[in-house]
Amino acid sequence: MTTTTAAPATTRRTPQWLSAFGYLTGAYVYMLTLWFWAIVLPATAVIIFLVSRNVDQVTSSGVAFSHHGALWFPFSIAIILSVTYLPIHVANGMTRRSFTQAALLVNVAVGALNGVIATLALLVEREIYDSLGWVHGGSDGAGIPVFNGGVLTYGFGLVVLFTAGQIAGSLVGISYYRLGGWLGTIALPLSLLPLAAVGFLGLGRGVQWNPWGWTADIAPWGTALAIAILVAAAGVFHLLVRDVPIDSKKA
Repeated sequence: MTTTTAAPATTRRTPQWLSAFGYLTGAYVYMLTLWFWAIVLPATAVIIFLVSRNVDQVTSSGVAFSHHGALWFPFSIAIILSVTYLPIHVANGMTRRSFTQAALLVNVAVGALNGVIATLALLVEREIYDSLGWVHGGSDGAGIPVFNGGVLTYGFGLVVLFTAGQIAGSLVGISYYRLGGWLGTIALPLSLLPLAAVGFLGLGRGVQWNPWGWTADIAPWGTALAIAILVAAAGVFHLLVRDVPIDSKKA
């Protein structure tokens, strides 16, 4: 009687960063980001309808007001991500490097997604405003059209800004986790610097309503500098996570 020994099956393991990215995408993008817009956009439509019943003509975009929520809500989630998910990630045998890769990739994905959704929502809103004879102006009430400097330029500015908010949130979170409450608070100006710098670069110099995003007269070096700031901030986040001590009580 002869026996045959089967060769061991070779399985290709999913990279740690990709597994973490998939988990975070499911929790962050599908459950939080999309739910945010599913709540905000109908609520905005209702508010604009009520406002239109009490004024002769609507002159401000309703969706434009949502930019604040689209910036600060994901920003707060990015803080929580660094504080709570990092120790769980490492406690499950995964590396700090894979956490950094997954977290930064999710930050970019969420920033881009929010920028795209906000821009598309504004485009739909503009068509509705035009059909009703309303002015699709910015939330400052000056009557300057939201897309006065171009749709793509404006949308790109939102993507860059929202991504900067995500990375800044991650920096705030890891600073508090690594340095503690007092030093983390003292470090806030540095942690928030990427968001502040990108927002400042996007202010523009021409006549255009601007929530923070780009205007048509932004110099090419300004865009390049904004991207360089985001890359540098991502590098700082990596350095802070690379050898951070993990508190087993938080895992």
